[in-house]
Amino acid sequence: MPFTSSVPSNATVTTPAQRSGHHFLQSRRPALTREAPSRGSLLYTQALQLARLQDQEEAARTAFEECCRANPDNTKAWVSWAQFEKRVRKDRQDRFQSCRQVLQQGLTLNRTSAALLQAWGLMELQKGNILAAVLLLERSVQFEPRNSPVLRWRPVQLAQQTVMSRRRKLVNLSCQIGGQTAL
Repeated sequence: MPFTSSVPSNATVTTPAQRSGHHFLQSRRPALTREAPSRGSLLYTQALQLARLQDQEEAARTAFEECCRANPDNTKAWVSWAQFEKRVRKDRQDRFQSCRQVLQQGLTLNRTSAALLQAWGLMELQKGNILAAVLLLERSVQFEPRNSPVLRWRPVQLAQQTVMSRRRKLVNLSCQIGGQTAL
């Protein structure tokens, strides 16, 4: 016996969600669309891919330069480029100098970038420049309070204690030279 439907052909079929009154969940969900990646994000992806290859240092450097030139407010690209420079340079002094130059260049264009300040501060801490590290990390937190956990890291706290100790010694010394009582 052939199947015959009791539902008229012009009837609207409803889903259980629609029958229960929850149809608004389905009808208001935005359609997912994919935008074409921007030139800046493509350049960034290309630079990262080149940076991962052993023998493509110059190509990666050129790609990072082009990426940061095309999208100078992409602080993630500036930090990645600086980390790349620190990783690939053979000479320790060169390594930190190249990293510092990239971060300074990025900060010239993004003066209030907490991410760049934090990256630079952590690099200075690795280098042993504790005063610069503390100042940069504290400034990073001023611009972005969510960066404050870095100030609780043990190496950063030790650097802060050392800086405070040196400040107290300088204040005491200047008071003694000035003829005042030391603190």
